[in-house]
Amino acid sequence: MTMLEATFEQQLNRYFTNCKWTQVGREFQLQGPGLSYLGLDANLSANLSGFSASELSLTDVADFHEVKDSYNLCFEDTWSLLFWLRYLKANPGIRKINIIHLDDHTDLMPPLLYKKDGEYFQVTDDKKVNFDEPESIIDFIREGSINLGSFIAPLIFFLDRVNIFHLRKEPSPNGPTKQSLVESYINDFPYLDKDRISISVTDKNDEPAKGFYYRGNDLKSLIGEINGDPTFLHIDLDYFLNQFNGNFRNDNPGNIITHVELEEEIRSICAQLSRIRSQIVDVTIATSPGFCPSSHWDFLINSFMERFNQI
Repeated sequence: MTMLEATFEQQLNRYFTNCKWTQVGREFQLQGPGLSYLGLDANLSANLSGFSASELSLTDVADFHEVKDSYNLCFEDTWSLLFWLRYLKANPGIRKINIIHLDDHTDLMPPLLYKKDGEYFQVTDDKKVNFDEPESIIDFIREGSINLGSFIAPLIFFLDRVNIFHLRKEPSPNGPTKQSLVESYINDFPYLDKDRISISVTDKNDEPAKGFYYRGNDLKSLIGEINGDPTFLHIDLDYFLNQFNGNFRNDNPGNIITHVELEEEIRSICAQLSRIRSQIVDVTIATSPGFCPSSHWDFLINSFMERFNQI
């Protein structure tokens, strides 16, 4: 391998985070999301049964997404965007929304998409992305251009206003913070003359905001800022328990939370959500393989939905 080829490969690994790709010289092709972190959960394969009427294996993890009785379920939270766009297509007058985001991560990374003359395209092959047709984005998720952590940014570009209320366990002693969400662009790959879409979270007020990013560890204070717009409830199970974090094996965590503690946490969250239950129009749960251990998925989903459906 020449120095140029090695440099190119290094750039590819940085640019196409969590993606699989093939390379011949300077030509490359996306082949979907990288899933190496699935191996962190030794029990994952055995625990996939029961989440679908179809028998599931590890090869189905990246693609799994289903509409359940009162919520949407996916393993990888990338599919949340598909569920949200389906709702928006069925309700075309809605251009302003809130997202209540229970997650150990921000999920505001830039996708592999660029914008030109008001339209969106995949950076690798210029294939057009049409957010007005939700089913058309399935290919972009499968190819990896809309990926882990980058599924919220397109929605902020697509809509007139998106306010995010991010509940994290990280302490916030001074209460929730509020920052602006601003459309921006990034070009971090020298071989592509395209600026991919990005979202800046900023305290500056000199640029027009597409919405606001609220962040805190107390849901009561956090949603005290919420307006009356239709609200998507997004739950990544690693909010409750992030044992692996996608990059390390932790088979025997010393401080793992108990089910009794989790049930109390769910009860408290749903008590606060009851104040705005009438404006929650969509509930999507992502199990987060390689982050939240699969042995807890069934308990967390059933406990949360049982409590939520009572409010």
